[in-house]
Amino acid sequence: EVFGVGMARASVNNMERKVGEEGSGLEFKLHPLVIINISDHYTRCSYNVKEGGRVIGCLLGEQKGRVIHITNTFEMNFKADSEEQNVDQEHLNFKKQQYKTVFPKLEVIGWYSTGDKIQENDLQTHKTISEINESPVFLLLDPTISAANRDLPIKFYETEMHVIEGIPSQIFVQAKYTVDSLEAERIAVDQVARIVPSGKASSTEQLSSHMTGMQNAIKMLRMRISTILGVVKQMKEGKIPYDHGLLREISSLVRRLPVGTDKTKKGLNLEYNDTLLITYLSVMTSGNATLHELVNKINATYDQRVSHRRTLF
Repeated sequence: EVFGVGMARASVNNMERKVGEEGSGLEFKLHPLVIINISDHYTRCSYNVKEGGRVIGCLLGEQKGRVIHITNTFEMNFKADSEEQNVDQEHLNFKKQQYKTVFPKLEVIGWYSTGDKIQENDLQTHKTISEINESPVFLLLDPTISAANRDLPIKFYETEMHVIEGIPSQIFVQAKYTVDSLEAERIAVDQVARIVPSGKASSTEQLSSHMTGMQNAIKMLRMRISTILGVVKQMKEGKIPYDHGLLREISSLVRRLPVGTDKTKKGLNLEYNDTLLITYLSVMTSGNATLHELVNKINATYDQRVSHRRTLF
C-alpha cells in the first residue's frame, strides 16, 4: 500500500534521480537484439500511435551474480488514459509462459517504454512488473531523431523508496549500462545493417555499406586512441595530475592487445602471403583461360583452311 500511496502523490519532477548517486550496484549489459526489437515495435505501431503516445513491453534476460544480461523482449498490451496505464496481465502471463517454454533460462528482468521522459503512470506499470520481479529495471528509449546526439537515446532506471513531503514514495533512479554482444549477435546486426530500405541489397550496395561501416569504426577507434594518448602525454608533462586508476586500466588494455608480438607478425605475414598467392593464382587462371581461348580460335581457323584446300582439289 505504501507503494501505491507514494505513486499517487509523487510528482513527476520528484520521480527521477540522476545517475551517479548510489544505486543497487548492479551492472546492466544491453544486447543489440533488445534495441532492434524496441525500434521495430515502435516503427510498426508508429502509424497507430498518437502524438506523444508510446509502446511498452517486457525485458528478458538472466542474472549472473551482480551482472544482468538483457537479451530479448516481448510486447505488452495496455490501455492508457490520462491517469492510468493498465497492462493486460492475462496477455502478459501468457507471453511470459511462452517464452519460458522456449527459453527456460530467460527471466523477466523489467520492462521498456518509448518516450523522451518518464510519465507519472509509469510507476503503475512498474508496480505491475514488480509482481513478477521484485526489482525490475525500466528502459526508456527516445524515438526522436536528433542529429546532434551521438549517444544511444536509451536510459535505464531502477526504483528506490524515498520520503517525499513526509510520504514514502517510489522514485526512479537512473542506472548505468553498457552495450554487450556475442559473436552471433554481431554478425546478425551487421547483416541487418546492410539491408537497404527496398528490402533488397545488391552486392555493390552491400560492399559499400560494409566499407562505410569499417571506415566509421576505424575513425572512431583512432579518435579514442588519440584521446587516451593525449591524456597520457598531459600526465607525463605535468599538465594534469596522475590518475593511477586510469593508468592501470590503460596498461591492462594495452597488454591485452597482441600488437608487435612475434605471433601477431607471423599471423599477419601468413595472411599477406595467402593473399598474394590467391592473387597470383587468379592471374594465372585468367591467363590460362585467355590462352586456351586463343588456341581454340587458331585451331578453328586452321581447320577451316584445310577443309577449303581439300574442296579445291
